[in-house]
Amino acid sequence: MTRRAFTLIELLVVIAIIAILAAILFPVFAQAKKAAKQTQSLSNVKQVGTAHSIYLTDFDDVTVPLYWYDPSLSATSNQGFTYYPMLLLPYTKNRQMFLCPLDTNDDPLLHDSQGHSRFDPANQYHDYITGANPSYGYNYAYLNTYQPPFTYSGVSATALGSTAETITFAEATMKDLVVPGIGGTTVGAVTSSVGYSRIRPPFAVPAVGWAGWSGTYPNAKSQGQLWGLFDKDSVLASWLDGHAKRVAISKLKATGTTEAEVNQYWNGNGS
Repeated sequence: MTRRAFTLIELLVVIAIIAILAAILFPVFAQAKKAAKQTQSLSNVKQVGTAHSIYLTDFDDVTVPLYWYDPSLSATSNQGFTYYPMLLLPYTKNRQMFLCPLDTNDDPLLHDSQGHSRFDPANQYHDYITGANPSYGYNYAYLNTYQPPFTYSGVSATALGSTAETITFAEATMKDLVVPGIGGTTVGAVTSSVGYSRIRPPFAVPAVGWAGWSGTYPNAKSQGQLWGLFDKDSVLASWLDGHAKRVAISKLKATGTTEAEVNQYWNGNGS
């Protein structure tokens, strides 16, 4: 009997075929994985919008505050600031819902004195970070009223003209803002694309001290802290009527010359 075995040439051919297939399939797998994470993030922002809709029902159609501030709680892990994710938590029942699967960056300004990171439950400011640095920012400039120094309150949603065309939550980042570090001990610029609780309209809104979009991309201030993790030109967003979709960042700046015109997808005027 004679035994047959693979020759060296045959083995090399098989290896080459496997390498070619891997080169073809790995990018496909990577795209599929990214698409799955995008679907998850869109589901998250929709559920956050749904939670807000339920909140409206429970609070006489008044929008959620950006945060509640109670100085008597300044020594707690939320530093006295109960941001909107914590206010909506009774409806979502899940902190992870406020985080996009791709929002994994950290920044030294979010570390506590022991070096615990943004995502570490042992961070002594864990509740503050959960609220102040979610993946989805809130259109607080028009969906809240502000009384200095630390008071935000909701507005009547029924007083707005077009809830279906009023952005509420969208992918956001704290990048490029100069802020005090956790506990107020350090002041510096955030360099990483960590999530942020606020999105800001393109035209200046003096009532909240906002000067409008300024600078150029990739400076996040050039687009009001909107920050697409899956596509730099668009963001996943939910609207005041509860629906969610991807929207081009450029489409959130309307034409015109006045605040009412340019910010019409923020202020409730619609198109």
